[in-house]
Amino acid sequence: MENEQFYRGRFDYVGDRKLNSVRIFISSTFSDTTDERNGLIEHVYPQLRKYCRTKYNIQFQYSDMRWGIPSTASTSHSIVDMCLQELDSCCRLSMATNCVILLSHRYGSRLVPACISFRIFQLLENSLSTNIEEKNFLLEMYQLDENYLEQKYFLRTIDNNQQWTLLENKLQLILRKAADICYKQRKITKDERNEFYISVTAKEIYRALKNNMNKSRRIIFFYRNILDIEELDSKYRETENTDETKKLLEKINNLLHRSIDSSDIYTYKIRWNDKNNRIKYFSQFFEDCYHAIKSQIDFHMKTYENQQNNILYNQILEHAIQCNLLIQRYFPRQDIFEQIKNYIMSTSNCPCILLGESGTGKSSIMAKVVREIPIWYSATNSLSVIIRFLGATPSSSDIRRPLISIIEQICTIYHLDKPSNVDNVKENLENILMHIPKDQYLILLLDAIDQLQSVDLKNLSIWLPTKFPSANIKCIISTISEIEIERTTIDIRQQLRTIYKNDIIEIEINALDENLAQQVLYYWLEQDQRCLTSIQHEWLNKKFNSHHFLTPLFLSL
Repeated sequence: MENEQFYRGRFDYVGDRKLNSVRIFISSTFSDTTDERNGLIEHVYPQLRKYCRTKYNIQFQYSDMRWGIPSTASTSHSIVDMCLQELDSCCRLSMATNCVILLSHRYGSRLVPACISFRIFQLLENSLSTNIEEKNFLLEMYQLDENYLEQKYFLRTIDNNQQWTLLENKLQLILRKAADICYKQRKITKDERNEFYISVTAKEIYRALKNNMNKSRRIIFFYRNILDIEELDSKYRETENTDETKKLLEKINNLLHRSIDSSDIYTYKIRWNDKNNRIKYFSQFFEDCYHAIKSQIDFHMKTYENQQNNILYNQILEHAIQCNLLIQRYFPRQDIFEQIKNYIMSTSNCPCILLGESGTGKSSIMAKVVREIPIWYSATNSLSVIIRFLGATPSSSDIRRPLISIIEQICTIYHLDKPSNVDNVKENLENILMHIPKDQYLILLLDAIDQLQSVDLKNLSIWLPTKFPSANIKCIISTISEIEIERTTIDIRQQLRTIYKNDIIEIEINALDENLAQQVLYYWLEQDQRCLTSIQHEWLNKKFNSHHFLTPLFLSL
């Protein structure tokens, strides 16, 4: 069913890039799992790398955040954010397993928040109103960043790491005290209060579970229970707030057991001071880790293997990825969308042409149309949308290949026989369109025909269908009006008018005026939860005034 929707132009579950690797994030406390992490690098990852390459021709990658973090990350307090961003990348880009969790008796480092929302910071500050020294210290340690829609306070950069340790301990006590007061007064929620107590490892685990909420078999959990833990030093166990951390560990452990399939959970009981017992544990752990990750890779690659061998699927996927990339920087052009909607919902069977200079946002509009069209139809099961971004992929500059793939896609959607002879693709396409049931709706989108090779541009009538049989089939073409190739001007608009005997609908996409350009910029900033200060706004206005041809491309640069 998911594949059927994909062929019909539903790209909601397609990312913004083609996946080609298994990418794993290792989440654990650091000092007590050094032996396990080092052993994975030495014994397990090389085997998995070889297996992925030889069996599936994909890469195997891992993220161990002990390395690769620049020294500036600690002074700017961005370590936690970097870890979470890397975890997000693994969850987004991995074809199979994306997170391996190693948990034992340590809860992990609990750093003061690098960022606190304006609302919560004000509540914390007010709760310290009777203690001027603590309040001033809090204000001294954080500074307001006004470039966020919801303004935030960020921890100031530090110059001296040794001095910071003392300052952090003091700051942590003040923040927790203030958070407890606000929670008791019901001014913040329990989750908001817990942000001042949570460890980095716990944050990683909660984020991994959230990212994989609707994905099966992506996380593997290894739990190490050391039976003689009381005989070991602080490297392996918590020595402060032991009751509190024990409860927090139990909470995470229970959550992981509820959230992860039992086949992906491994538990070990070990006596650490017994050398033979320890050696046996390591051997079993490395073997289990290899087979657990391998099992998940095999599980997920069954789906990918079928897709990798499907040429049509991969051609559509290229354009689906392009579509999702373009949507990320789309700006609502309501006037244009109303015209497009009116055309699509009309009884006309003539094509529609989107005309605009380079950089005016034609491609992003076409991409957004793919996403919006299903909303306009009540019977979405009878709707199919086919899009090709011409010139955007290696196989789409020569028009024959996109047309052949469009024919194959139509035949797949409507269970039609594929033409045995592909010499005359225009005739084949016109014939195929005749066989689409009248109760089915097909929207064909050809973006940027001006990006085709010159031989296809000089005579559009050779390949472009000259007729569309009925109103249930719509075709939208985007292009610039004319293009100069090899010192020859090709008038694309006039060619289209001639082919369709002026029976076409033309929609002009003009450059932005100053007001609309500001709206575009503020819309993009809002998408990123950002804003401008009055000084920044004034500086930008001068740039708008000095540039007479404002386009989305200009603004993005």
